[in-house]
Amino acid sequence: MATNAELISRIKNANKFLSDDDLISDRFIYSLLKQKASVLIKREANLRKLQGSDNIYQGYECLHLIPAKGSECDLNCPVRRSKNQLPDIEEGLYSYFIQGVFNTSNSEELFPTTIRDFINHNRLRVKTPKKFYTIRNKYLYILDPDVECVNIYAYFTEPIEDLDGSQCLSMYEKEFKIPAYLTDSLVELCNQSLINYRKSPMEMEDNNRDEQP
Repeated sequence: MATNAELISRIKNANKFLSDDDLISDRFIYSLLKQKASVLIKREANLRKLQGSDNIYQGYECLHLIPAKGSECDLNCPVRRSKNQLPDIEEGLYSYFIQGVFNTSNSEELFPTTIRDFINHNRLRVKTPKKFYTIRNKYLYILDPDVECVNIYAYFTEPIEDLDGSQCLSMYEKEFKIPAYLTDSLVELCNQSLINYRKSPMEMEDNNRDEQP
């Protein structure tokens, strides 16, 4: 997987005019890369192509949960929720891009649900032993008061810090989260955007000349 620096360098080498444009910084290019990558990844994820990929999902492990009132998520039973709001998770046509939520040993999976489906499940005479989760107001709710800690693997829009030492790396050294087969398409989209960005001021100047008497 390419680093941020490698992708930024590839963009700059393909657009020599960038060296003369002080307004287009490395951070501007990085922001453009993230924007275009989001478009590509959403498209692929909506087609259910990336569920098994390790190239976009990050692990937020040992996420501690605190006791909470069920009324926080329209239930009348005790639940658990994350102490703090989750980092932003990308959303697609069907739901959040979450690869899975598990217990801390990754030996038991918890399943996504809606409040309506969970209420209907609790009305069944014979219930499954599954445990469920839902997300409300960016909090992760586990609909079982006995679960104290979980691992969640999701497509977070920003790198999850303090988990694998990545906080010690500079922005340039970090890996850019995108499947390798989408890299060329990503670079092409960024190049086209930068070309359009360069044309716009020139076209505006030409139009101003044409309008002069």
